Amino acid sequence: MKWNTEPEFMKQITESIHKVFLNLPLKQVLSEDFPKDCASLPIIGGWGYSQDEAIKFIQIPNDRLASAQFVSLEYHIAQKIIYEELIICRPDDYKFSGINMNLCQQNTIHENSLIFDKLLFDVTCWSDWHWDQLKDEWEQNEFGNKAGFDIEDHNKKRNASLISYKREFWFDITDVFKHYSQV
Repeated sequence: MKWNTEPEFMKQITESIHKVFLNLPLKQVLSEDFPKDCASLPIIGGWGYSQDEAIKFIQIPNDRLASAQFVSLEYHIAQKIIYEELIICRPDDYKFSGINMNLCQQNTIHENSLIFDKLLFDVTCWSDWHWDQLKDEWEQNEFGNKAGFDIEDHNKKRNASLISYKREFWFDITDVFKHYSQV
């Protein structure tokens, strides 16, 4: 395949990225796909793509540590869902690499005696094909040090093939927030 970062092609790649909709609970999916660090998440509920299907943190009795760490768990869970979207739930030839997430916005929302955290992330990545082409070019040119290597052109290709999209996640933090504020 020839190098291609034409706007229509890049648009097609970006539009191929979808929210994950499985008929399985998020906790089960993450436990199976990431057993080392997601097997005992204190969560129930949906996949967090909307307030109605928020990921609900549950307070484990006498577990103050879990209460204090729910904010870092939000980021961890959001990252794993993004990995589901960009790697695990995609066909082999349509996966992504170089995945990065930056928090754009975080709001705590109090509504009808419930407390939610709404996080908005800017997600960036490259299609595996673009990633591999850029990596090969970089390595074949002594990591950018080979005489005659056009680093400016390489960076232009890198920037032109970068995929960027926003993803919002909702967490129902009512139980842990109330418990944590009482500690």
